[in-house]
Amino acid sequence: MFSLFGCQDAPDAPPVGEKTPPAKAEKGGAKSGYEQDGKGCEPEYRALFDQAVVELHGTGTGDVVVVTDPLCWHCRLGHKLLEEYPAKYGRLRLSFFPRKGFIGSDMAAWILEDVAGTDRLRPYADYAYTDLKQPKTKDLAEARMLVLAQFAEKFPELLDNTNLEELYVRMQRDHEAHVLESAAMSREAELPGTPTLIAGKSVLVGFGPAPWLDALDAKNICE
Repeated sequence: MFSLFGCQDAPDAPPVGEKTPPAKAEKGGAKSGYEQDGKGCEPEYRALFDQAVVELHGTGTGDVVVVTDPLCWHCRLGHKLLEEYPAKYGRLRLSFFPRKGFIGSDMAAWILEDVAGTDRLRPYADYAYTDLKQPKTKDLAEARMLVLAQFAEKFPELLDNTNLEELYVRMQRDHEAHVLESAAMSREAELPGTPTLIAGKSVLVGFGPAPWLDALDAKNICE
């Protein structure tokens, strides 16, 4: 059993703006820390890949989906690892599961879904998983606006022919329902938090460099 760490919602979660303590994935079912027993081929896991619209590409083969939150520290470590080893996968999709401890992260998910399928996706995703800062507010609407403002400052083209208020409304209208659906699917699959790597038959709840690389190397493709 490997030690994997991730971001979970908890009744006593710290105030917004503070880091969520690392949490080990629980044992049992989809909550075990490290699995290679074929669960990744079950319908509820494959559905996460099929529903996701944000797709990055490696130079290898095999489909991979990561259940993720852009502001989750361990998700960021996972993103960095996958960037460093592109030869270990082909299609990489991001299925968003915004955590309550990272208020406003759903706006980042909306933005990434908005640029999915364009040449802007890679730089936007890299920004979301490296430099985007957690808003220091408990107000959800304000947190979302602060996330949007950070993106607009980094990528001014977002405000071409619009303003922040109009852009906020459009992002919410076009993408909120889809991200809520992906989060509901993660809950239905009994995933306790982020990140979760699903690579073929392997399901890894939480982040750990060695087990993630092992799962990618295994090439346990679903038939």
